[in-house]
Order: sequence, then structure tokens, then C-alpha cells
Amino acid sequence: MLWTVFFFTESFVMSRVLSRVLVVTALVFMASSLYPCVAAEDVPKDRVVVMYFHRTERCPTCLRMGGYAEEAVKKGFAEEIKTGKVSFHFIDFQDEKNEKFTQGYKIQGPTLIVAQVSGTKVMRYKRLDEMWTKVRDKQDFLNYVQGEVKEYLK
Repeated sequence: MLWTVFFFTESFVMSRVLSRVLVVTALVFMASSLYPCVAAEDVPKDRVVVMYFHRTERCPTCLRMGGYAEEAVKKGFAEEIKTGKVSFHFIDFQDEKNEKFTQGYKIQGPTLIVAQVSGTKVMRYKRLDEMWTKVRDKQDFLNYVQGEVKEYLK
């Protein structure tokens, strides 16, 4: 009798674990097919990384700038994103896990940075401080960001 209870309990637990594993696997598969990305081993040695550093809580202007920056990169460099030649990242500079980036780029407030990366080294980077003067003109903002990314792709 005790063996039967143990077996039943063990198979019940295993079936719950297996069902969770299957659900997670399905979600990962669906997400990867919806959002194609480049595997780490497929990332080109030379690439451009665009990072929008933001606070944990963002004001409407900071949300707009982050949205414009993402749009500029994703619409202007769709092919380069697919190949890993260009990437865009939102980084919460107040989150402790991002402290290395915050200190490395000397971030003290919302900042947009474009960086040229070779292998694992940042070769050069630029703070796109003019974003603050262009936030009221979306097209000017998009052109500014795209122009700077193009310069770093050369």
C-alpha cells in the first residue's frame, strides 16, 4: 500500500513538472518564431550597439525619447538587426544589475549611446546628447539617431 501511494505521488509530481517544462518550451518556441534574433555565436565580430539608458520610473518625455530611439533603429536598420550587425537595448541605469554599464558610460540621467563593438570590446562610443533638443520634432529625432548609427556602421 505504501509503495502504491509513493508511486502515485511520484508520478503525479513528475507529470506536473513535465507539463510545466512543455509549456515553457512551447512559449520559448513561439517567442523565438515571433521575434527572430541572432544567436550569440552568430553575432558579427564588428557591430553597432545602441543603448537607451533610462530611470526605473520614466516621465512622458523620457518615454517618448526611448520610443523614438527604438523606432529609429528598428525601422532604419531592420536588415542589420536581423544579421546582428545592429542592436538596440533599453537599460535601466538605476537597476543594480546594470551598474557596470552605468559606471562605464558615466550615466547620470537618461542617455542615448551608440557604440562600435569589435568582439567583446567597445572600440568607440558617442553620447547622443542632441536628442534633448530634437524630442519635439519626431522626424528630426529619427534622422539624427539614424545618421549617427550610419556613421558607426562605416
